[in-house]
Amino acid sequence: MSFRVERRVEFRDTDAAGIAHFSVFFPMMEAAEHDALRHVGLSVMQPMADGSHLTWPRVSASCQYHRPARFEDRLEIEVAVESLGTTSVLYAFRFLRDDELIATGELTAVCCLWTPGEGLEKRPIPDDIRSALQRLS
Repeated sequence: MSFRVERRVEFRDTDAAGIAHFSVFFPMMEAAEHDALRHVGLSVMQPMADGSHLTWPRVSASCQYHRPARFEDRLEIEVAVESLGTTSVLYAFRFLRDDELIATGELTAVCCLWTPGEGLEKRPIPDDIRSALQRLS
């Protein structure tokens, strides 16, 4: 099951020709990822009982552009977990306008424990979180 969310191309997202600037696809991917995580009961800053958080720093992001998106376009963003490693998750994104493919992207995030005053430490993805993420496959 992939997750879908809709975003509108805002005026601030466009260049002088009214075309969405390439850079706006990255925050749209991140927002769609956050929405997908919430959909399966998770957060990008998952609280732990001891006050620490599991979090997901990005280690790679890419986007391929197939057609321009313009001011006021409604884009449907599809998010799917492409693969789950021991410590990382690879998300695949598809941007659609009326079923027309606009862009595709990928984002790789690594599971880390963030403890106040101690920083980040890479961790294996816990089984319950892995199960939730698999619902997005």
